[in-house]
Amino acid sequence: MTEPNDKHPPAEGGGILTRSDGSTIAYNRLAGKNPGVVFLHGFKSDMTGGKALAVEAFCRDRGQAFVRFDCGGHGASSGRFEDGTIGQWLDDAVAVIDVLTDGPQVLVGSSMGGWLALLLALTRPRRVAGLLGLAAAPDFTEELIFDAFTP
Repeated sequence: MTEPNDKHPPAEGGGILTRSDGSTIAYNRLAGKNPGVVFLHGFKSDMTGGKALAVEAFCRDRGQAFVRFDCGGHGASSGRFEDGTIGQWLDDAVAVIDVLTDGPQVLVGSSMGGWLALLLALTRPRRVAGLLGLAAAPDFTEELIFDAFTP
């Protein structure tokens, strides 16, 4: 289970979600109309990248609700990058939409975030109004690391 540090997190601004295992997820969000937009960053990236900030500016101009966050081991969230897994990062994304958003969301995934967005849509289909991949990289692990495995 994930709990915001405050039982009623602010509708806008930055904050931290604390998960039941003590790990934390850093986030920033804007209040606005729904469907909201959730930005999922790429591998070794974070919520302060240019794409995340551009999507946030677009949402701000339209009065659209928006959330960006750092997966575990990235940016201001807890954990070591080396210990992260796609499953853990998906759990972070599920926690973010479950706790910080209302109603269906448009998922915007950059690179690995596109993969997470697809997995999130499968995990929470009723919470997804749409999905946009920006240079999405669904399931890139085989090409990147498969040859490094020993028989």
